[in-house]
Amino acid sequence: MENIVPTLIRSFALCLDLPVDYFEEFFKSPTLIQRIIYYRPGDSFAGKHTDNGFFTILIQEHLPSPSLQVYTKGKWIDAHCLENIFVVNLGDILQHWTNKRFISTPHRVKHKLATDRISLPFFIYPVIEAKFTPLNSTKVYSVQDIMLKNFDSIWIEKTGAGRAREL
Repeated sequence: MENIVPTLIRSFALCLDLPVDYFEEFFKSPTLIQRIIYYRPGDSFAGKHTDNGFFTILIQEHLPSPSLQVYTKGKWIDAHCLENIFVVNLGDILQHWTNKRFISTPHRVKHKLATDRISLPFFIYPVIEAKFTPLNSTKVYSVQDIMLKNFDSIWIEKTGAGRAREL
């Protein structure tokens, strides 16, 4: 992650015609949340959602049939498991920060194979104390507030989280 995160944040800056180091001060000590997600054989799933952070790097084991699906152009499509490939999902914080020039990635998992499935997502957040102003805006966001709001909507209010609620 020490090599991947800096490369990706520089790439996002360049895609937005910003200075290459635009995001670096916000990622000097990023918040990285790593999970191990186990899907049992047969019929397990993760419902539609978007990730809350800046982006997520997903390492998934190579399986003959896809379980991960991404919502694009009005429909769900399979994201095939390719060997030695990371999946990068854009997150809600990146969507806010770029004023929707980058849109968070709605996705879900429908695992129906007779074998189990393991995925290793790394949720990448800026420094938790960071505050940022989206491009072409004056509104200020707090990374910590966004994270807490996401937690509440999933675990307390149970309304789900992220842009995928709109689908």
